Formats: sequence, C-alpha cells, structure tokens
Amino acid sequence: MTRTLLALCACTLALGGCVHATRVQFPQHYALGGPAQTLHEHRGAGKSGEAILQIARIAAPEWLEGTAMYYRLDYQHDNRLSAYGRSDWIAPPASLLEPLVQSAIAAGGGWRAVLGPGNPANADTSLQLRLDDFSQRFSQPDRSAGVLDATATLVDHHGDRVVAQKHFHIEVAASTPDAQGGAQALGNASRQFVAQVQQWLESAANAKQPEEGENR
Repeated sequence: MTRTLLALCACTLALGGCVHATRVQFPQHYALGGPAQTLHEHRGAGKSGEAILQIARIAAPEWLEGTAMYYRLDYQHDNRLSAYGRSDWIAPPASLLEPLVQSAIAAGGGWRAVLGPGNPANADTSLQLRLDDFSQRFSQPDRSAGVLDATATLVDHHGDRVVAQKHFHIEVAASTPDAQGGAQALGNASRQFVAQVQQWLESAANAKQPEEGENR
C-alpha cells in the first residue's frame, strides 16, 4: 500500500512538472497597450477644421513586415539583428501603430474628418508615416531600451506638394532585459511617438492655413 501511494505521488509530481514545462514553452504574443493620451485631453477637444485628413498606411522595411520581435546586442558591436524565439507581436508593428495614430489625431480635433488607410473618400491632406526601426536594443546584457524611428510627411493633395516632414527618434528604457520588458518599452515609445506626431501635425497644419487662404 505504501509503495502504491509513493508511486502515485511520484507520478503526480512528474505530471505536474511536465505541465509546468509545457506552459513555459507556450509562445508569448504582445500588443502595444492602451491608446495614446492625446494633446487635447489636457485642454479640451480642439475645434473642428475644414480640411479632411487621410492617414496613409504606415510603410515599413521588409524586416518589419512580419510579427517577429527584434532585438540588437549593441554592446557586441556586430550590428546583428535577432528575433526572440518564443515571443512576438500579435500583428506587424505598423498595423499596431495605425489605429493609435488615427484615434489620437481624430480625438485631438482640428480636422473635419480623419480617414483611415484605404478609405475611398477624397481628402485634402494626407499624413504619410514610414517606420524605420522598432526594436529592443541592449547597451549592456542587463540594460536595454525600446527604440522607435519613423518619418512623418504631410502632403497637400490640392497642390501635390510636401507641406512638412519630420523624423522622430524615441528611446524608452526597458524595465527588464527580456521580451516582456522590450514589449512594454516599445509600447511606451509608441504612445510617445503618437503624441509627438499629433503635436507636430497640429503645428504644421496651422502653418499651412494662411497659404491656403491666399490661394482661394
């Protein structure tokens, strides 16, 4: 009887260990977190403008078109780009950024309407974004940061000209030197990026208004 009980306990422990080992092998899928806090949430919604803005689909290099979560070991000075084996994004980074950008700009006001990518309606102006880097960079084995590099271009459809362009570089320190810390840091970097794009877009649009008035 005693041997039987010991055998059952051993089997239970073994099975428990197998279940635990299986759980830690499950891949982790990350999102960017909640929506960005818009500039106008601090001072009330902005006035609606007369122009319609379309946000173009965010462009990205080929290596960022998938869901892989990338990191670089900068302290090794070898310029290698690596991907986590058991962690990734729930969608390509550009696809995750697009709704954050659109909702923040729409909530901020200043436009009669804000159209998303692929909307067939005619727009007066378009915001074109290119994502150049979206990765976790390690300066030391235990120290890393989420890095977001992107370029924003505001295009006037009536004059077929570039109104303004700006490059954004954002780094946010990761709380832990792993995929979870990198995902959290890149989520915070994304929200900072969206807030900065909104503020820049507002300034660029305001600077464009007198010239539009002269052309009418």
